[in-house]
Amino acid sequence: MKKISIKNLDGTIEQVDLVNAFRIEDINKRFVILSKGEIVSEGMSKIYISEFTEETPGVYSLIGITDDMVWNRVKQAMKEIVEG
Repeated sequence: MKKISIKNLDGTIEQVDLVNAFRIEDINKRFVILSKGEIVSEGMSKIYISEFTEETPGVYSLIGITDDMVWNRVKQAMKEIVEG
């Protein structure tokens, strides 16, 4: 799995696994699905889903999804990715 660098709120840089990244054209936003390798139960890993921006080349900042309309579009896009 590809590793990317994310910049945390405290300014530290963290390496995480990139699961998938996608753009939702009609709202002009980019999203990322990440893993930090955290296991929640046998065979299940915790994932993070966030809007992102590229701070500097190769370093990304995450933006929380707080708008219900945006979150619904993200869930719809993820469903489309899974269904192929």
